[in-house]
Amino acid sequence: MAPRTPRIHADDARLRLVELAAAYSDGTLGTPSPFFPVPDEPRVELASLGEGPLGTQVVDLRFDSEYRPFHPTARDFYLASTENMTAYARWWTSERGRPTIVMLHGWGGGNHWVTARTFGIPYWLRHGYDVVAFQLPFHGERAPATGGVVRSGALFPSANPLRTNEGFGHAIYDLRALSLFLRARGASAVGVMGMSLGGYTTSLWASVAGPDDPGGVDFAVAMIPAVSMAKLFWQHGESSPARRHAVKAGITEDLLTDAFAVHAPTTRPARVPTNRLYVVAGRGDRITPPDQAEALAAHWGREILWFDGGHLAQVGRGEAMRIVRRSLGAHGFEGRAFRG
Repeated sequence: MAPRTPRIHADDARLRLVELAAAYSDGTLGTPSPFFPVPDEPRVELASLGEGPLGTQVVDLRFDSEYRPFHPTARDFYLASTENMTAYARWWTSERGRPTIVMLHGWGGGNHWVTARTFGIPYWLRHGYDVVAFQLPFHGERAPATGGVVRSGALFPSANPLRTNEGFGHAIYDLRALSLFLRARGASAVGVMGMSLGGYTTSLWASVAGPDDPGGVDFAVAMIPAVSMAKLFWQHGESSPARRHAVKAGITEDLLTDAFAVHAPTTRPARVPTNRLYVVAGRGDRITPPDQAEALAAHWGREILWFDGGHLAQVGRGEAMRIVRRSLGAHGFEGRAFRG
């Protein structure tokens, strides 16, 4: 069962959020940041699943996460979700020396088969990359039961600032550990490509650790990205009871922005060279609206690669991804391409 977070009386909600915003911004908003500690290379268990597309081998990865919450109040309830303290990924690999792309799913995702379909993994394998599908905290096999039912993503992200903040810190910690493992196994480069929540995490990782960091990324592709959790919560919850209670307690969007600043992708400059950063977005997106992608593109100094579809029906996305692939090839990231 998922542990309960500490109860906060409605009358104290604003004061507590002000305190949390201050605690999470006290010396944490630069680079390096104590909110993002450097992990050791993990001890990874590998389980072969046999042959995959285009001559690859499919291998499931798991490792114990050594992440410890930054905020003292979060430690007991966060670590009590024991399912969440093991990291899981699926690896399509062919040979040492190929660049590897880490794929990050959206909210509620984490099923490896769905990730493979959503990102078109055979396309990237064909063009010389190995691929890893990673499960974000509280998703997939990391999701604890809530109300007796396991629901991927039910606990993260949420309007609970403690769990949300620590969840993003946890994601970056485990991803940096994964990058250490991949480079030790011979990956010539490690990049990241994520959608929606995965796009947010992609952008965050690129702001924390770049190619000069063994746990960093050499390139980043943020697709239909979320960029401001505060704005999304505020907009999508406009008519909800939670929003009405928040307003009554004196909580504002600006206060939520302050509370989430420690992990916002626009808090820090990117650590990845500008010409290796990509923003792909849909003009018809109503879940992470275009203004989210526009904010990230402005922060990165990049043009958006637009497609005409929306968040789920990503009509026209193919040409944007071909542009990304050609650009990465021009930077020398493509490995030996398959002709099969």
